[in-house]
Amino acid sequence: MGRIKPLEEVRRPEWARNISTDKFIEEGQRMTEAAKEARRQYKREWNRKNKDKVRESQRRYWERKAAAQQETDTTQEDSTAP
Repeated sequence: MGRIKPLEEVRRPEWARNISTDKFIEEGQRMTEAAKEARRQYKREWNRKNKDKVRESQRRYWERKAAAQQETDTTQEDSTAP
């Protein structure tokens, strides 16, 4: 069995080799409360205007969740069978 490689040894695509993940975390944390509230307000308005899209997206999400749960249940039943 192979050893688990440290993060530094994992091959990245050429374009991503000089990118530090810390940079993205710091930028994500710099969002001001006003910016967060503006984003929330925009999303609420978009959801209000696009109820059919929201409903369809939620339906697809829960269909995937149910299928994954059913698959997990069948796998567990198969592994516990004598």
